[in-house]
Amino acid sequence: MSELRKHTLFPGQFVVSSAPLLISTVLGSCVSVCLWDKQTHLAGMNHYLLPGNEEDTGNADRGLSATRMLIKSMLNRKSCIEQLDAKVFGGCNSLYQNNDLFRIGIRNVEMALSVLKEFDIHVAAKHVGGSYGRKIVFNTSTGKVRMRLLVKTAAEINEEIHKGFGM
Repeated sequence: MSELRKHTLFPGQFVVSSAPLLISTVLGSCVSVCLWDKQTHLAGMNHYLLPGNEEDTGNADRGLSATRMLIKSMLNRKSCIEQLDAKVFGGCNSLYQNNDLFRIGIRNVEMALSVLKEFDIHVAAKHVGGSYGRKIVFNTSTGKVRMRLLVKTAAEINEEIHKGFGM
């Protein structure tokens, strides 16, 4: 059996593929929606930075338009809403642990769930919020997502750098 081709997804991007891939990304307050068609095995994934609003049409780094574009791309490739499963990841609060003022992570998650509800897409799994980022790897041939929690926040890493790593 041959090894699956790997693809790294960066903020503001999305990919839809019928080819078997391992799509990976790293998320902090950003969110990724993974879509998988149970019947055709067509898969798609996005990675967006901010929740966005109705004026952000066509902007792949905003959740509202990025998730709508992902869904419409799946439908244009002959996916059927009833066959789609969604998995949602990210939305942590790693940069502003002591300040909930901006709530970007939470707002990003709320936007993903809102758009999926708008299209009546089943959310099969989600791992969202919290204080730590995540690395996810989406296997487009199975629809499975492996996730690893990143156990240090940006603030903790910066603090270690500032202290000289305890030396």
